[in-house]
Amino acid sequence: MKGVTSDMSEKTNVNALPDTTDRKLPLGEILPLGFQHTVIAILAAIPVPLIISASAGLSAEQTRFFVSSVIFAAGLSSILAALNVIPRTSPLIPMAMGANFSVIPVVVSTLKEAKSVSEGFQIVAGSTMLAGLFCFLIANYWIKLRHLFPPVVIGTNLMVLGTALIPNTYHWMMGKKAYDLTQSIDHRSFFIAFGIFLFHILISKYLKGFLGNLSILIALVVGMLAAILLGMVDFTPVIEAKWLDFTLPGHYGFSKLDLAALPSYVIVMILGMVEVSGTAMGIHNIVEKEMTQKQFGRTLKTLGLSTLFSGLFNAVQPTAFVQNLGILDLSKEKSRYATAAAGVMLVIAGFVPKFSALISAVPKPVLGGLGFAIFGVIIGSAVNILKQVDFEGNQNMLIIGLSVGVAMLPSTYPNFYVGFPQLVQNIFGSGILSGALTAISLNFFFNFKSLIKSESSSANVAAESEKGDSKVASIN
Repeated sequence: MKGVTSDMSEKTNVNALPDTTDRKLPLGEILPLGFQHTVIAILAAIPVPLIISASAGLSAEQTRFFVSSVIFAAGLSSILAALNVIPRTSPLIPMAMGANFSVIPVVVSTLKEAKSVSEGFQIVAGSTMLAGLFCFLIANYWIKLRHLFPPVVIGTNLMVLGTALIPNTYHWMMGKKAYDLTQSIDHRSFFIAFGIFLFHILISKYLKGFLGNLSILIALVVGMLAAILLGMVDFTPVIEAKWLDFTLPGHYGFSKLDLAALPSYVIVMILGMVEVSGTAMGIHNIVEKEMTQKQFGRTLKTLGLSTLFSGLFNAVQPTAFVQNLGILDLSKEKSRYATAAAGVMLVIAGFVPKFSALISAVPKPVLGGLGFAIFGVIIGSAVNILKQVDFEGNQNMLIIGLSVGVAMLPSTYPNFYVGFPQLVQNIFGSGILSGALTAISLNFFFNFKSLIKSESSSANVAAESEKGDSKVASIN
Protein backbone atom coordinates (compact mmCIF):
# COMPACT_ATOMS: atom_id res chain seq x y z
CA MET A 1 0.00 0.00 0.00
CA LYS A 2 1.07 3.62 -0.42
CA GLY A 3 0.19 4.81 3.04
CA VAL A 4 1.55 2.94 6.05
CA THR A 5 4.79 1.03 5.70
CA SER A 6 7.67 0.09 7.94
CA ASP A 7 10.90 1.98 8.42
CA MET A 8 12.62 -0.95 6.75
CA SER A 9 10.73 -0.08 3.59
CA GLU A 10 12.08 3.43 3.83
CA LYS A 11 15.63 2.14 3.67
CA THR A 12 15.13 -0.31 0.86
CA ASN A 13 12.68 1.71 -1.22
CA VAL A 14 13.57 5.27 -0.30
CA ASN A 15 13.32 6.31 -3.96
CA ALA A 16 10.62 3.83 -4.98
CA LEU A 17 7.80 6.37 -4.86
CA PRO A 18 7.78 9.72 -6.66
CA ASP A 19 8.10 12.09 -3.71
CA THR A 20 6.60 15.32 -5.04
CA THR A 21 6.21 16.83 -1.57
CA ASP A 22 9.76 18.24 -1.68
CA ARG A 23 9.44 19.92 -5.09
CA LYS A 24 10.27 23.61 -4.79
CA LEU A 25 8.01 25.84 -6.85
CA PRO A 26 8.65 29.23 -8.48
CA LEU A 27 7.13 32.22 -6.72
CA GLY A 28 4.57 32.71 -9.49
CA GLU A 29 3.13 29.27 -8.75
CA ILE A 30 3.58 28.98 -5.02
CA LEU A 31 1.71 32.21 -4.17
CA PRO A 32 -1.62 31.38 -5.87
CA LEU A 33 -1.39 27.74 -4.74
CA GLY A 34 -0.72 28.89 -1.19
CA PHE A 35 -3.54 31.44 -1.37
CA GLN A 36 -5.92 28.68 -2.46
CA HIS A 37 -5.09 26.73 0.70
CA THR A 38 -5.22 29.93 2.77
CA VAL A 39 -8.77 30.83 1.75
CA ILE A 40 -10.14 27.39 2.58
CA ALA A 41 -8.10 27.19 5.81
CA ILE A 42 -9.44 30.54 7.08
CA LEU A 43 -13.01 29.63 6.21
CA ALA A 44 -12.54 26.31 8.03
CA ALA A 45 -10.85 27.92 11.06
CA ILE A 46 -13.08 30.88 11.90
CA PRO A 47 -16.26 28.92 12.80
CA VAL A 48 -14.57 27.58 15.95
CA PRO A 49 -13.77 30.96 17.58
CA LEU A 50 -17.05 32.43 16.33
CA ILE A 51 -19.09 29.61 17.90
CA ILE A 52 -17.12 29.83 21.14
CA SER A 53 -17.49 33.63 21.23
CA ALA A 54 -21.24 33.48 20.66
CA SER A 55 -21.73 30.77 23.31
CA ALA A 56 -19.50 32.44 25.91
CA GLY A 57 -20.84 35.97 25.29
CA LEU A 58 -17.56 37.60 24.22
CA SER A 59 -17.55 41.21 23.06
CA ALA A 60 -16.96 42.15 19.41
CA GLU A 61 -13.39 43.22 20.17
CA GLN A 62 -12.65 40.02 22.10
CA THR A 63 -14.12 37.98 19.26
CA ARG A 64 -11.98 39.72 16.61
CA PHE A 65 -8.84 39.11 18.67
CA PHE A 66 -9.81 35.46 19.21
CA VAL A 67 -10.38 34.92 15.47
CA SER A 68 -7.03 36.54 14.64
CA SER A 69 -5.28 34.36 17.24
CA VAL A 70 -6.75 31.16 15.77
CA ILE A 71 -5.78 32.16 12.22
CA PHE A 72 -2.26 33.08 13.35
CA ALA A 73 -1.87 29.76 15.20
CA ALA A 74 -3.19 27.86 12.17
CA GLY A 75 -0.47 29.44 10.04
CA LEU A 76 2.26 28.68 12.55
CA SER A 77 1.07 25.06 12.85
CA SER A 78 1.00 24.62 9.05
CA ILE A 79 4.57 25.92 8.78
CA LEU A 80 5.75 23.49 11.49
CA ALA A 81 4.19 20.59 9.55
CA ALA A 82 5.73 21.57 6.20
CA LEU A 83 9.18 22.87 7.11
CA ASN A 84 11.98 21.66 9.36
CA VAL A 85 11.77 24.72 11.62
CA ILE A 86 12.46 22.69 14.78
CA PRO A 87 14.90 19.85 13.93
CA ARG A 88 13.60 16.26 14.04
CA THR A 89 10.01 17.22 14.76
CA SER A 90 8.42 17.92 11.36
CA PRO A 91 6.90 15.23 9.08
CA LEU A 92 7.61 17.55 6.10
CA ILE A 93 4.20 17.07 4.49
CA PRO A 94 1.60 19.48 3.05
CA MET A 95 -0.68 19.34 6.08
CA ALA A 96 -2.63 22.56 6.63
CA MET A 97 -3.67 22.85 10.27
CA GLY A 98 -6.17 24.87 12.27
CA ALA A 99 -8.71 24.91 15.09
CA ASN A 100 -10.24 21.62 16.26
CA PHE A 101 -14.06 21.64 16.50
CA SER A 102 -13.89 19.15 19.39
CA VAL A 103 -12.54 21.81 21.77
CA ILE A 104 -15.66 24.01 21.47
CA PRO A 105 -17.70 22.62 24.40
CA VAL A 106 -14.64 22.39 26.65
CA VAL A 107 -13.47 25.95 26.00
CA VAL A 108 -17.02 27.36 26.30
CA SER A 109 -17.41 25.63 29.65
CA THR A 110 -14.08 27.05 30.88
CA LEU A 111 -14.95 30.61 29.84
CA LYS A 112 -18.42 30.46 31.39
CA GLU A 113 -17.22 29.05 34.72
CA ALA A 114 -14.32 31.50 35.09
CA LYS A 115 -14.66 34.68 37.17
CA SER A 116 -13.79 36.82 34.15
CA VAL A 117 -12.99 36.49 30.45
CA SER A 118 -9.32 37.15 31.16
CA GLU A 119 -9.15 34.39 33.78
CA GLY A 120 -11.02 32.05 31.46
CA PHE A 121 -8.53 32.56 28.64
CA GLN A 122 -5.65 32.15 31.11
CA ILE A 123 -7.01 28.71 32.05
CA VAL A 124 -7.63 27.85 28.39
CA ALA A 125 -4.03 28.83 27.56
CA GLY A 126 -2.50 26.86 30.43
CA SER A 127 -4.60 23.74 29.80
CA THR A 128 -3.99 23.85 26.03
CA MET A 129 -0.23 24.24 26.46
CA LEU A 130 -0.02 21.32 28.92
CA ALA A 131 -2.14 19.14 26.62
CA GLY A 132 0.27 19.95 23.79
CA LEU A 133 3.25 19.06 25.96
CA PHE A 134 1.54 15.77 26.83
CA CYS A 135 1.07 14.99 23.13
CA PHE A 136 4.71 15.81 22.32
CA LEU A 137 6.09 13.65 25.15
CA ILE A 138 4.05 10.52 24.32
CA ALA A 139 4.47 10.78 20.52
CA ASN A 140 7.17 8.11 20.44
CA TYR A 141 4.99 5.75 22.47
CA TRP A 142 1.88 6.46 20.40
CA ILE A 143 3.61 5.15 17.26
CA LYS A 144 3.56 1.68 18.81
CA LEU A 145 -0.20 1.74 18.23
CA ARG A 146 0.32 2.17 14.49
CA HIS A 147 -0.76 -1.39 13.76
CA LEU A 148 -4.25 -0.35 14.88
CA PHE A 149 -4.53 1.68 11.66
CA PRO A 150 -4.55 -0.84 8.77
CA PRO A 151 -6.03 0.12 5.35
CA VAL A 152 -9.59 -0.69 6.46
CA VAL A 153 -9.29 1.86 9.29
CA ILE A 154 -7.47 4.48 7.20
CA GLY A 155 -9.92 4.20 4.32
CA THR A 156 -12.93 4.17 6.66
CA ASN A 157 -11.58 7.20 8.50
CA LEU A 158 -11.31 9.12 5.22
CA MET A 159 -14.80 7.95 4.26
CA VAL A 160 -16.04 9.20 7.64
CA LEU A 161 -14.29 12.53 7.17
CA GLY A 162 -15.84 13.07 3.76
CA THR A 163 -19.37 12.02 4.70
CA ALA A 164 -19.27 13.98 7.97
CA LEU A 165 -18.20 17.13 6.13
CA ILE A 166 -20.53 16.86 3.12
CA PRO A 167 -23.55 18.23 5.10
CA ASN A 168 -21.60 21.50 5.47
CA THR A 169 -22.11 21.95 1.74
CA TYR A 170 -25.89 21.83 2.17
CA HIS A 171 -25.75 24.22 5.12
CA TRP A 172 -23.61 26.66 3.12
CA MET A 173 -26.09 26.54 0.23
CA MET A 174 -28.94 27.34 2.61
CA GLY A 175 -27.05 30.27 4.11
CA LYS A 176 -28.96 31.86 7.00
CA LYS A 177 -31.70 29.24 6.67
CA ALA A 178 -29.32 26.39 7.53
CA TYR A 179 -30.46 23.88 10.19
CA ASP A 180 -34.11 24.95 9.83
CA LEU A 181 -35.66 21.93 8.13
CA THR A 182 -38.89 23.83 7.43
CA GLN A 183 -37.14 26.30 5.09
CA SER A 184 -36.44 26.03 1.35
CA ILE A 185 -33.41 27.45 -0.41
CA ASP A 186 -33.44 31.02 -1.67
CA HIS A 187 -33.46 31.19 -5.49
CA ARG A 188 -30.39 33.44 -5.66
CA SER A 189 -28.46 31.13 -3.36
CA PHE A 190 -29.44 28.09 -5.40
CA PHE A 191 -28.49 29.54 -8.77
CA ILE A 192 -25.14 30.89 -7.63
CA ALA A 193 -24.24 27.61 -5.89
CA PHE A 194 -25.38 25.55 -8.87
CA GLY A 195 -23.61 27.92 -11.27
CA ILE A 196 -20.31 27.62 -9.38
CA PHE A 197 -20.79 23.85 -9.22
CA LEU A 198 -21.13 23.63 -13.03
CA PHE A 199 -18.37 26.18 -13.65
CA HIS A 200 -15.92 24.18 -11.53
CA ILE A 201 -16.80 20.97 -13.38
CA LEU A 202 -16.11 22.66 -16.74
CA ILE A 203 -12.78 24.20 -15.80
CA SER A 204 -11.71 20.96 -14.10
CA LYS A 205 -12.14 19.22 -17.45
CA TYR A 206 -10.68 21.82 -19.81
CA LEU A 207 -8.03 23.69 -17.78
CA LYS A 208 -4.70 21.86 -17.74
CA GLY A 209 -1.32 22.37 -16.12
CA PHE A 210 -0.88 25.20 -13.62
CA LEU A 211 -4.34 26.73 -14.21
CA GLY A 212 -5.87 23.30 -13.67
CA ASN A 213 -4.17 23.20 -10.26
CA LEU A 214 -5.96 26.44 -9.35
CA SER A 215 -9.47 25.27 -10.27
CA ILE A 216 -10.83 25.82 -6.73
CA LEU A 217 -9.37 29.33 -6.46
CA ILE A 218 -10.59 30.33 -9.93
CA ALA A 219 -14.11 29.09 -9.20
CA LEU A 220 -14.04 30.88 -5.83
CA VAL A 221 -13.02 34.22 -7.38
CA VAL A 222 -15.65 33.94 -10.12
CA GLY A 223 -18.27 33.05 -7.51
CA MET A 224 -17.27 36.01 -5.34
CA LEU A 225 -17.57 38.41 -8.31
CA ALA A 226 -20.98 37.00 -9.23
CA ALA A 227 -22.13 37.34 -5.61
CA ILE A 228 -21.01 40.99 -5.54
CA LEU A 229 -23.00 41.71 -8.72
CA LEU A 230 -26.05 40.08 -7.13
CA GLY A 231 -25.66 42.15 -3.96
CA MET A 232 -24.96 39.12 -1.76
CA VAL A 233 -21.68 40.36 -0.21
CA ASP A 234 -21.66 42.46 2.96
CA PHE A 235 -18.41 44.44 3.26
CA THR A 236 -19.38 46.08 6.57
CA PRO A 237 -17.17 43.73 8.70
CA VAL A 238 -14.25 44.47 6.37
CA ILE A 239 -14.70 48.23 6.75
CA GLU A 240 -14.99 47.99 10.55
CA ALA A 241 -11.99 45.67 10.98
CA LYS A 242 -8.58 47.07 11.96
CA TRP A 243 -5.66 47.12 9.55
CA LEU A 244 -3.19 45.86 12.15
CA ASP A 245 -3.65 44.00 15.41
CA PHE A 246 -0.76 42.12 16.98
CA THR A 247 -1.40 38.65 18.33
CA LEU A 248 0.94 38.39 21.30
CA PRO A 249 1.44 35.77 24.03
CA GLY A 250 -0.13 36.68 27.34
CA HIS A 251 -2.72 39.04 25.89
CA TYR A 252 -5.02 38.10 28.79
CA GLY A 253 -2.22 37.69 31.32
CA PHE A 254 -0.11 34.73 32.40
CA SER A 255 -1.54 31.26 31.78
CA LYS A 256 -3.13 29.43 34.70
CA LEU A 257 -3.13 25.79 35.77
CA ASP A 258 -6.59 24.50 36.67
CA LEU A 259 -6.48 20.86 37.76
CA ALA A 260 -10.25 20.54 37.42
CA ALA A 261 -10.25 21.72 33.79
CA LEU A 262 -7.04 19.99 32.64
CA PRO A 263 -8.42 16.40 32.26
CA SER A 264 -11.01 17.55 29.69
CA TYR A 265 -8.29 19.18 27.58
CA VAL A 266 -6.11 16.06 27.77
CA ILE A 267 -9.04 13.86 26.69
CA VAL A 268 -9.73 16.16 23.72
CA MET A 269 -5.98 16.04 22.95
CA ILE A 270 -6.03 12.23 22.84
CA LEU A 271 -9.06 12.27 20.57
CA GLY A 272 -7.28 14.84 18.41
CA MET A 273 -4.28 12.51 18.17
CA VAL A 274 -6.56 9.75 16.89
CA GLU A 275 -8.09 12.12 14.35
CA VAL A 276 -4.75 13.53 13.12
CA SER A 277 -3.25 10.03 12.95
CA GLY A 278 -5.91 8.96 10.50
CA THR A 279 -5.90 12.21 8.53
CA ALA A 280 -2.10 12.24 8.24
CA MET A 281 -2.18 8.70 6.87
CA GLY A 282 -4.67 9.84 4.26
CA ILE A 283 -2.38 12.75 3.34
CA HIS A 284 0.62 10.43 3.03
CA ASN A 285 -1.42 8.22 0.73
CA ILE A 286 -2.49 11.12 -1.48
CA VAL A 287 1.03 12.60 -1.77
CA GLU A 288 2.54 9.12 -2.18
CA LYS A 289 4.93 9.47 0.75
CA GLU A 290 5.62 6.51 2.99
CA MET A 291 4.19 6.65 6.51
CA THR A 292 7.15 5.27 8.43
CA GLN A 293 7.42 5.06 12.19
CA LYS A 294 9.59 8.17 12.08
CA GLN A 295 6.96 10.00 10.04
CA PHE A 296 4.20 8.87 12.40
CA GLY A 297 6.10 10.11 15.45
CA ARG A 298 7.02 13.43 13.88
CA THR A 299 3.42 14.08 12.83
CA LEU A 300 2.33 13.79 16.46
CA LYS A 301 5.28 15.82 17.69
CA THR A 302 4.20 18.58 15.31
CA LEU A 303 0.66 18.33 16.68
CA GLY A 304 2.00 18.61 20.22
CA LEU A 305 4.21 21.62 19.44
CA SER A 306 1.42 23.28 17.45
CA THR A 307 -0.96 22.85 20.39
CA LEU A 308 1.61 24.27 22.81
CA PHE A 309 2.20 27.36 20.63
CA SER A 310 -1.53 27.75 20.00
CA GLY A 311 -2.14 27.97 23.74
CA LEU A 312 0.72 30.43 24.08
CA PHE A 313 -0.86 32.72 21.46
CA ASN A 314 -4.37 32.59 22.99
CA ALA A 315 -5.75 30.09 20.43
CA VAL A 316 -7.09 26.55 20.82
CA GLN A 317 -5.92 23.04 20.02
CA PRO A 318 -5.31 22.59 16.27
CA THR A 319 -6.04 19.68 13.97
CA ALA A 320 -5.31 18.80 10.35
CA PHE A 321 -7.77 20.50 7.98
CA VAL A 322 -9.45 17.74 6.01
CA GLN A 323 -10.76 20.34 3.55
CA ASN A 324 -7.20 21.02 2.40
CA LEU A 325 -6.73 17.31 1.83
CA GLY A 326 -9.42 17.59 -0.83
CA ILE A 327 -7.57 20.54 -2.41
CA LEU A 328 -4.37 18.47 -2.58
CA ASP A 329 -6.15 15.80 -4.56
CA LEU A 330 -8.03 18.24 -6.79
CA SER A 331 -5.08 20.49 -7.61
CA LYS A 332 -2.66 17.59 -8.23
CA GLU A 333 0.09 19.73 -6.68
CA LYS A 334 1.53 17.98 -3.61
CA SER A 335 4.46 20.26 -2.73
CA ARG A 336 4.73 21.02 0.98
CA TYR A 337 6.02 24.48 0.07
CA ALA A 338 2.51 25.40 -1.09
CA THR A 339 1.05 24.78 2.39
CA ALA A 340 4.12 26.44 3.93
CA ALA A 341 3.30 29.52 1.85
CA ALA A 342 -0.29 29.24 3.07
CA GLY A 343 1.06 29.10 6.62
CA VAL A 344 2.98 32.34 6.10
CA MET A 345 -0.14 33.98 4.65
CA LEU A 346 -2.20 32.80 7.61
CA VAL A 347 0.36 34.25 10.04
CA ILE A 348 0.21 37.58 8.18
CA ALA A 349 -3.61 37.40 8.12
CA GLY A 350 -3.51 36.93 11.89
CA PHE A 351 -1.93 40.40 12.12
CA VAL A 352 -4.30 41.95 9.56
CA PRO A 353 -7.95 41.58 10.66
CA LYS A 354 -9.16 43.27 7.45
CA PHE A 355 -7.77 40.39 5.40
CA SER A 356 -9.50 37.79 7.58
CA ALA A 357 -12.73 39.78 7.39
CA LEU A 358 -12.50 39.90 3.58
CA ILE A 359 -12.09 36.13 3.34
CA SER A 360 -14.96 35.56 5.77
CA ALA A 361 -17.14 37.85 3.62
CA VAL A 362 -17.33 35.14 0.92
CA PRO A 363 -21.05 34.21 0.79
CA LYS A 364 -21.86 30.74 2.04
CA PRO A 365 -23.71 29.69 -1.17
CA VAL A 366 -20.46 30.23 -3.12
CA LEU A 367 -18.75 27.78 -0.77
CA GLY A 368 -21.73 25.46 -1.15
CA GLY A 369 -21.07 25.21 -4.89
CA LEU A 370 -17.47 24.18 -4.22
CA GLY A 371 -18.10 21.96 -1.19
CA PHE A 372 -19.18 18.98 -3.26
CA ALA A 373 -15.80 18.89 -4.99
CA ILE A 374 -13.68 19.57 -1.90
CA PHE A 375 -15.39 17.00 0.32
CA GLY A 376 -16.36 14.55 -2.42
CA VAL A 377 -12.74 14.00 -3.45
CA ILE A 378 -11.99 12.90 0.11
CA ILE A 379 -14.57 10.13 -0.26
CA GLY A 380 -12.97 9.20 -3.58
CA SER A 381 -9.58 8.93 -1.87
CA ALA A 382 -11.16 6.64 0.72
CA VAL A 383 -12.47 4.35 -2.01
CA ASN A 384 -8.97 4.22 -3.51
CA ILE A 385 -7.51 3.04 -0.18
CA LEU A 386 -10.32 0.57 0.49
CA LYS A 387 -9.51 -1.19 -2.79
CA GLN A 388 -6.59 -2.73 -0.90
CA VAL A 389 -8.83 -4.28 1.77
CA ASP A 390 -9.78 -7.95 1.77
CA PHE A 391 -13.56 -8.30 2.26
CA GLU A 392 -13.75 -12.11 2.13
CA GLY A 393 -14.46 -14.06 5.32
CA ASN A 394 -14.42 -11.04 7.63
CA GLN A 395 -16.57 -8.16 8.89
CA ASN A 396 -14.73 -5.32 7.15
CA MET A 397 -17.85 -4.19 5.30
CA LEU A 398 -19.69 -3.93 8.62
CA ILE A 399 -16.84 -1.86 10.07
CA ILE A 400 -17.15 0.65 7.24
CA GLY A 401 -20.95 0.81 7.29
CA LEU A 402 -21.33 1.22 11.05
CA SER A 403 -18.55 3.81 11.29
CA VAL A 404 -20.10 5.98 8.57
CA GLY A 405 -23.52 5.60 10.21
CA VAL A 406 -22.22 6.73 13.61
CA ALA A 407 -20.41 9.66 11.99
CA MET A 408 -23.55 10.89 10.24
CA LEU A 409 -25.62 11.08 13.43
CA PRO A 410 -24.32 14.44 14.77
CA SER A 411 -24.49 15.92 11.27
CA THR A 412 -28.16 14.95 10.96
CA TYR A 413 -29.16 15.76 14.55
CA PRO A 414 -26.65 18.28 16.02
CA ASN A 415 -28.31 18.21 19.47
CA PHE A 416 -28.62 14.41 19.67
CA TYR A 417 -26.14 14.12 22.60
CA VAL A 418 -27.03 17.35 24.42
CA GLY A 419 -28.70 15.46 27.27
CA PHE A 420 -25.59 13.33 27.91
CA PRO A 421 -22.58 14.11 30.16
CA GLN A 422 -20.05 16.59 28.77
CA LEU A 423 -17.46 13.86 28.09
CA VAL A 424 -19.94 11.97 25.90
CA GLN A 425 -20.77 15.19 24.04
CA ASN A 426 -17.07 15.91 23.47
CA ILE A 427 -16.48 12.47 21.94
CA PHE A 428 -19.66 11.60 20.10
CA GLY A 429 -20.82 15.13 19.30
CA SER A 430 -18.15 15.20 16.59
CA GLY A 431 -19.00 12.87 13.72
CA ILE A 432 -15.35 12.77 12.66
CA LEU A 433 -14.13 11.64 16.09
CA SER A 434 -16.99 9.24 16.82
CA GLY A 435 -16.71 7.65 13.37
CA ALA A 436 -12.94 7.26 13.65
CA LEU A 437 -13.17 5.72 17.14
CA THR A 438 -15.90 3.36 15.92
CA ALA A 439 -13.69 2.18 13.05
CA ILE A 440 -10.71 1.62 15.34
CA SER A 441 -12.78 -0.16 18.01
CA LEU A 442 -14.65 -2.42 15.57
CA ASN A 443 -11.46 -3.30 13.74
CA PHE A 444 -9.87 -4.26 17.07
CA PHE A 445 -12.92 -6.36 17.97
CA PHE A 446 -13.30 -8.19 14.65
CA ASN A 447 -9.63 -8.44 13.61
CA PHE A 448 -7.95 -8.90 16.99
CA LYS A 449 -5.82 -11.90 15.97
CA SER A 450 -4.46 -10.31 12.82
CA LEU A 451 -3.64 -7.12 14.76
CA ILE A 452 -1.61 -9.11 17.29
CA LYS A 453 0.34 -10.74 14.47
CA SER A 454 0.85 -7.35 12.85
CA GLU A 455 2.11 -5.87 16.12
CA SER A 456 4.65 -8.66 16.52
CA SER A 457 5.83 -8.27 12.93
CA SER A 458 6.09 -4.49 13.27
CA ALA A 459 8.18 -4.84 16.43
CA ASN A 460 10.67 -7.09 14.61
CA VAL A 461 10.88 -4.72 11.65
CA ALA A 462 11.33 -1.72 13.95
CA ALA A 463 14.18 -3.45 15.75
CA GLU A 464 15.92 -4.13 12.44
CA SER A 465 15.23 -0.59 11.29
CA GLU A 466 16.84 1.01 14.33
CA LYS A 467 20.13 -0.65 13.44
CA GLY A 468 20.23 1.15 10.13
CA ASP A 469 18.61 4.47 10.88
CA SER A 470 21.95 6.24 10.81
CA LYS A 471 22.36 5.19 7.19
CA VAL A 472 19.12 6.77 6.05
CA ALA A 473 19.52 10.26 4.66
CA SER A 474 17.29 12.88 6.24
CA ILE A 475 15.42 15.44 4.12
CA ASN A 476 15.82 19.04 5.18
